[in-house]
Amino acid sequence: MTNESKMRVAFIGSGKVATELALIFRFQGVQITGVSSRNHLSGTALSSQVNCPFMADPNDLEADLIIIATNDSSVKELNISLKKDCFVAYTAGAVNLADIPNEKWGVFYPLQTFTKNRHLSIDEVPILLESNSFELRNKLESLCKLTGLRYDYCSSEDRQKYHLAAVYVNNFVNHLIYKAQVQLQESGLNWNMLKPLIEETVAKLDDFSAFDSQTGPAKRNDQSTILTHESLLKKEEVNLYQALTKSIQKTYNHD
Repeated sequence: MTNESKMRVAFIGSGKVATELALIFRFQGVQITGVSSRNHLSGTALSSQVNCPFMADPNDLEADLIIIATNDSSVKELNISLKKDCFVAYTAGAVNLADIPNEKWGVFYPLQTFTKNRHLSIDEVPILLESNSFELRNKLESLCKLTGLRYDYCSSEDRQKYHLAAVYVNNFVNHLIYKAQVQLQESGLNWNMLKPLIEETVAKLDDFSAFDSQTGPAKRNDQSTILTHESLLKKEEVNLYQALTKSIQKTYNHD
């Protein structure tokens, strides 16, 4: 058995990212030695799931690598308060590694959205890595290989750009879908009628760029349809519709 296969990993955090990564690691045979979390309830629940102790104080964790799966502000706080002399990697998308002057710290960023009680396969979770030392870089790479997670190296600047792009394609798109669900529900219409359209919108990106795939009244500069749509919207929603319409029109030289 190699040293990499004996790697001991601990987690700080017990939210959706920590839970999904811990379950993936556990399933792939990684030894998880502890979970620490400000949320005692979710922390103990996760530690029970992956069969390891819960530790209220993260400085009590014993591991070769500690993964911090918390929000961005907590990462910087932990960089000050965490006294453990071991390698650390955080999952935050927007924290610049240059702001953490510690050669034992790095980044293990999963470029994916996680939802409670919805589990993903390892090929659905690409990882972006960054480190302040070759030793940690090798350790993070070994962890990815051991678990089967696909990975790439990425600077903080590029990771922040990936994070921004992810907000566009996931968070913003999801919010627009929510808006569509509400609009149809209020009208007593069937949301399921739109599901094939959503599936095709995503599927055709395998064959065409988003630029070439664009359709709709804004691209056609169909002012009559645009005005009809605006008449159906509540006042506070017209601005959102107009902002997106104007962005599409500018993209296709209709501004």
